[in-house]
Amino acid sequence: MAQLCFGCMQKNNGEQICPFCGFDRSSEQNAPFLPLGTSLQDGNYIVGKKLSNNAEGAKYIGYSNTMNSTVIISEFMPAGICGRAKGKTKVVIRGGYEEQYKKLNEEFLNYYRNIARLRELTAIAPIFDIFSENGVSYTVQEHYESIPFTEYINRRSGSIDWNTARPLFMPLIATLSSLHSAEIGHYAISPENLVVTSSGKLRLTDFAIKEIRQTGGFFEPELMDGCAAPEQYKNVGVLDEATDIYGFTATLFYALTGRLPENSNERKPDGKLSIPTAVFKRLPPHVVTALANGLQVQKLNRIETFEEMRTQLSSAPTVKAIQNEANRSAAQSEAAQNYSKKKEGVPGFVWGILTVLACLLILLGAGIYWITNNPDAINNIFSNNTEVSEEESQASNDDPNKLNIPNLVGERYEDIISKQNEDSPYTIIKSKEDEFNDKYEEGIIVSQSPKNGITADKGVTIVVTVSKGQRNKELPVISGQSVETAVRALSSQGFIASGIYVESDSVEEGKVIGYENYNAGDLAPYGSKIIINISTGSDPNA
Repeated sequence: MAQLCFGCMQKNNGEQICPFCGFDRSSEQNAPFLPLGTSLQDGNYIVGKKLSNNAEGAKYIGYSNTMNSTVIISEFMPAGICGRAKGKTKVVIRGGYEEQYKKLNEEFLNYYRNIARLRELTAIAPIFDIFSENGVSYTVQEHYESIPFTEYINRRSGSIDWNTARPLFMPLIATLSSLHSAEIGHYAISPENLVVTSSGKLRLTDFAIKEIRQTGGFFEPELMDGCAAPEQYKNVGVLDEATDIYGFTATLFYALTGRLPENSNERKPDGKLSIPTAVFKRLPPHVVTALANGLQVQKLNRIETFEEMRTQLSSAPTVKAIQNEANRSAAQSEAAQNYSKKKEGVPGFVWGILTVLACLLILLGAGIYWITNNPDAINNIFSNNTEVSEEESQASNDDPNKLNIPNLVGERYEDIISKQNEDSPYTIIKSKEDEFNDKYEEGIIVSQSPKNGITADKGVTIVVTVSKGQRNKELPVISGQSVETAVRALSSQGFIASGIYVESDSVEEGKVIGYENYNAGDLAPYGSKIIINISTGSDPNA
């Protein structure tokens, strides 16, 4: 520990001024934040410099002796409720606020436990550990090299085009859709809370409990100017998926235009957006439409889900578009009838027949339009007859506007999504009803609608269900392995690993002895905390 720099957690041989980050080793961390070098979890984690703080608590750079790597440690220490004396680690709860703290702490723990279970999501940092100590709670998550999204945009002359934005934002949509399927909201999506990793991927940061994301709570709300939805400025506003749609769309708007929309509580109810003409001309029309629909001030008019957002950004037909087409056809037909009725000499019963025929034509046209763009409806109706004849298959191959639905079952969802682009002949959206599945591992597509082999128009939308893997996961063999190898093996199975140090005459120091409460091969629930025993070697005094 003596060789670690508390500013960057690099080993610097204990130098006064770190050659890597310039941090002065003689620096002190003022209360109420943890003193530099504080040990947590029986020496497992070492606390370094505070990186940020808000009403919820503080984030520190840290080091995991278990994994031998840098981590991010978040401390739940709600402002106005908790205090800490200089040089102390124990937190004191203000008198009269014990119940308030208990309620908020439980919300914090439940929120981050739910996030920790979604380890397969690539656009958020995985959480390794959740524990309570010093009278408060902590989370530990992966540390990775990245730059702020705002810096990324500034390096590209202040904005990016849609072809650059699309591969950045589409995986983020998939992650946000999965989060909301698990009833997890962020409610502060903004350029300030996104980073770009060294591999060029977007990651969402700064999750927090809902209490600080809305006016009227115990804390002073932390609302992102230009990105917070109108309902976040109201005491009784309901925060849901559409709330995050607003923040996501505002961030995409910033990336494409170089500026944020006006604050939502200051925008007029008509929700009109001001887009520079030069930007407007270079954006595809469906992207402009998606921006307008995602930034609607009136929540009822806003895009409701991230799967719908994906569809609109992919320029695929939507039910709303179909409905609008049917309404337009009906209006045109009615206008034609009204005009014709002005002509004289036509008996009344004829008008009745014409009216019935017009209605039938409208319904037929709308039905053809809907079925053309939603062939999965045919599949659902005739679910027992999904084979395609050779003649139909050949017709599909001959018609450039047709395709045979591919078989996506068994493919990795994120691999399929990463290949989607403007020229893709179909659009993939994920069902909210993802499921635990004994046959397919986590992240693999287990079913699709329409099924493969169906002939459809190009541009069709395919809805897929993705496996969460087995609900109970098998614990891997870890005895004799390095701690880092064991932790990564457990993390890959969706477990949260934590270690305790135990003397051992048979296992060398620093190696894993085994599980505290399980044996290798046992089944444990996905997302559960697994304690491993780490050898400190034999007792030198024995």
